[in-house]
Amino acid sequence: MIVERTQYYARPGRAEAVLATRRKASEIRARLGLQRGVISVGAGHEDGGPDVAWECAFPTPEAHQADLQVRAASPEFCAVRTEMGALLARFERHVWRTDDAAASAGAPEADARADAGPLAGRPVVPRVVHFPSGALELTGYLYTPPGAGPFPCLVTNHGSSIHQGTTDVCRPGTADLLMRWGYASLLPHRRGYGNSPGPGWRQEVTAEFGSPEYDTQLARRLEAESLDVVAALDGLAGHPDIDIRRVGVMGSSFGGVVSLLAAARTDRFACAVDFAGAAMNWERTPTLRATMLEAARRLRIPIYLIQAENDYSTVPTLELAAELQRNGKPHRGTIFPAFGLTADEGHLFAQNGGMVWGPAVRPFLDRWLRQSA
Repeated sequence: MIVERTQYYARPGRAEAVLATRRKASEIRARLGLQRGVISVGAGHEDGGPDVAWECAFPTPEAHQADLQVRAASPEFCAVRTEMGALLARFERHVWRTDDAAASAGAPEADARADAGPLAGRPVVPRVVHFPSGALELTGYLYTPPGAGPFPCLVTNHGSSIHQGTTDVCRPGTADLLMRWGYASLLPHRRGYGNSPGPGWRQEVTAEFGSPEYDTQLARRLEAESLDVVAALDGLAGHPDIDIRRVGVMGSSFGGVVSLLAAARTDRFACAVDFAGAAMNWERTPTLRATMLEAARRLRIPIYLIQAENDYSTVPTLELAAELQRNGKPHRGTIFPAFGLTADEGHLFAQNGGMVWGPAVRPFLDRWLRQSA
């Protein structure tokens, strides 16, 4: 864990202005899709300490560097830095690494127990739900945590591997993690997958991979699947244990693509998380690439883009983040260190790497799905 702490020593008579400017900077961070961090105010220093301090924790050095890059690329954030500089007699930035030896002695384990306690001994089993999408009746798997609702919820979107007839239907691993954080989740089987009717994606994307026809067919198919994701959101309105005002959308691979596309279709989602969307297709599918970039320009909600560095390609995260930045859209983007040895293993980071990405994603979800709680 990396902790950044900044300390502000005000010019005489400017302490209140420094505090107001630091608060303004935190609001800008939120608009950029970054964590707000924590502001502290001097409460009586014997040694003439700072008037104001700010700190924020990051799961990895790479996540910290990504945060610094977003700040440096934002004209609005650079302007508030200049504004702050005129108020200060002195400024300090300190970056700390948490003591892993001390952590292993107990504190994180206590946190883990606090998360796991309500689920200890309980089955992680969803209830099967159905919802319409156009003329189709689709199937989904709804998980809710212990306790009284209504709960904030994530519509979680699978990739291309849930084939019709499979017994791998409900993906309880991610649901378990979200339940431990107090979130419900709905895994919809989109058209032609798992236990939902309709043609499979390869029945509609019949052209050779990398060909112009493949690109056109795939973009059309994933746009249609994004309608199923919006339909899943509509279906949640009929469940009183779900707070329909606080529903996010997340997914990986094809699921990451349709999460982005669905988020661009409606502002009824509160936030989005795209793991590795189009990582296997980006460079060879210009139509799909343009479709996703256009969706990024239309977004009205914050989004977090995530990949492992050994995924097939990390260019989707880099180019989507740049497009979001150009258009002033709130977002975060993190390329985590390699996960496993192969591109396949890196591509399955969302499914298998929750212990790695969880500390970064949880604050993002809490920021956007619990703010109205």
